[in-house]
Amino acid sequence: MLFGNRMRTLSFLVCDACLCRKVVTMVRFLTMDSANKQRYEDAVGTLNTLQTNASVLQQAKKIRVGQLNTNVEDTRKYLLRTGISQKMLDSSLSAIHVAGTKGKGSTCAFTESILRKHGHRTGFYSSPHLIAVRERIRIDGKPLSMQKFTQYFWEVYNSLAAQKEHEHDMPPYFKFLTVMALNVFIKEKVDVAVIEVGIGGELDCTNVLRNPVVVGITSLGLDHTSLLGSTVELIAWQKAGILKPKVPAFTVENQPGDSLNVIRQRAEAIGCPLLMAPNFEEYKWPDGKKPILGLDSQVQTLNASIAIQLAHAWMNANNNQASEKSLTHEIPQSTVKGLEQVKWPGRTQTIDFSPQLKIFMDGAHTTDSIKNCLSWFKQASNRGSPKRVLLFNSTGERDPTNLLRPLYDSQLFSKVIFCPNIASSCTADQSNFMVTAEQQLKRTAAHLAAWKAIENEPKSCSVHTFPYVSDALNFVKELSAVEEMQVLVTGSLHLVGCVLGLLDLSDEDV
Repeated sequence: MLFGNRMRTLSFLVCDACLCRKVVTMVRFLTMDSANKQRYEDAVGTLNTLQTNASVLQQAKKIRVGQLNTNVEDTRKYLLRTGISQKMLDSSLSAIHVAGTKGKGSTCAFTESILRKHGHRTGFYSSPHLIAVRERIRIDGKPLSMQKFTQYFWEVYNSLAAQKEHEHDMPPYFKFLTVMALNVFIKEKVDVAVIEVGIGGELDCTNVLRNPVVVGITSLGLDHTSLLGSTVELIAWQKAGILKPKVPAFTVENQPGDSLNVIRQRAEAIGCPLLMAPNFEEYKWPDGKKPILGLDSQVQTLNASIAIQLAHAWMNANNNQASEKSLTHEIPQSTVKGLEQVKWPGRTQTIDFSPQLKIFMDGAHTTDSIKNCLSWFKQASNRGSPKRVLLFNSTGERDPTNLLRPLYDSQLFSKVIFCPNIASSCTADQSNFMVTAEQQLKRTAAHLAAWKAIENEPKSCSVHTFPYVSDALNFVKELSAVEEMQVLVTGSLHLVGCVLGLLDLSDEDV
C-alpha cells in the first residue's frame, strides 16, 4: 500500500533509472512477511507518538531550557531501564563525539567512512533522517534494516514502558532514539560509534557519553539561538560542553567572533587537550595527489580535515599509540578511500534525473551555510546555459530574509519556488507532528513575503508557491520538457528529504 500510493501519486517521476530503484526497494519491502511489515509500521507509528504535538509546543518552549538541564540525567535513567548502566556505557562503547553548527554530520560521515575503510566495524548515530528514521542508526555505513530496527525498537520501548513511574514517564522522540542507538551499538558489538550531537552539546542527551575516545567541534554559527544563546560565543560555550578531561579534541582555527577563545578557555578549565585540524593542503597524500572528496564542496575540506584527525586519534588509541598532542599528517591509502567514497545524502548531492533535468541538493539552513551552498552550486552547475530554479523552505525560528538574501543577490535563478516540507497530499497527515500543515503553509507565505521585500525589480524572476513538494517537482518536470533545467533544493534538510523520498531512493542511496 505504501509504495502503491507513492507510485500512483508520483508516476511522473519514473525514468528508467528511477524505475529500477523503485523495483528494488519494492521487492525488499514486499519480501518481508506481512507480520514483520506490520511490526515495523507499528514501531514507526509508536515512535511518532513520542514527538511533541504542535498544540502544546508553544507552551513547552517556555520551559524548554529547564527540560534541557535534565537531558543527560534523564537519558542515563532511561538507559538504566534498558539494562545499560553509566558504568557499562563507559566501558562497553568506544565512541567519537562531534558537535558543531555546520558540518557536524558531514564530519561524522567522513570519520565513519575512514574507519570503515580501515576495517573497523562502525556504528553511526545522526539526525535528522531524510527518508526513513532507520537512517539515524547505521551499522557499517548502512541504515539499520527494517527487521533490526523493529527488533531493537520493541526491546527498548517495552522495557521502558514496563518501568514507567507515571503515565508520561517515557523519553521524547530524540532521547528515545539516543537510548535505542546506544543499545544497538553495544549489542551489535561495534568497534567504534560515531555520535553526532543533536542540539548544542553541554545539555544534549548524547552528552551521556562520559568517556569518549576523542571529540570534535566543527564550524560554529548562529542557530537554535532561543535554546543556545544569541551570540556565537554563548553557542561555543554550549558546544564545548562535550569536552572531557584528558580526552583529545579537534576543531578548526577559522571560527567566528571570539568563539575559538571560548572553546579554548573551556578546554583549559576542563583539562582537555585541544588541537587545531591542519589545513587540507598540509597533509602528505599518497603519490602527492589530494583526494577528490566524496562530498563536493570547498567547505568540506574543513570537515574532512577534522575527520582525519578524529579517525586517526581513535585508531591510535585503539592501538595504544595515543598522544594528547599529536596530529596526523601522513595519510595512508585507506584514509583516502574513506574520504573519496563517503556518502552523505542531502549535502552537496547531485542527481541527474533526466537529460533535461538536474537536481542539486544541500540542506543548508544558516546564512553561512547558504553562502557555501551557493558557492558549490555555482561551480557544480556552470556547464552550458540551463535555466536555474530555486526550491526553498526553512523551518523553526530562522529569519527567512537572512537566508534568502544571498540567494537573491546571486541573480542565478529564473524561477523561485516556495513550498512546505510536505511531500504530497497522500503524506500530508504524516508530517512532523511538531509543526502543523497550516503552520507550514504560513511559513511558505512568509518566505514569499520576504523574497518580495528583498526584490529590487519585481519581475527579475518569477516566484511560485505550492502546497506540496510533489507539485513543485511536477512544475519543474514540465518546464524541463521544453528546456534544460537545473534545480537547487536548499534551506531545510527536511525539504531535501521530501525530494529524496519522492525519488524513492534505495538504502544504498541514503
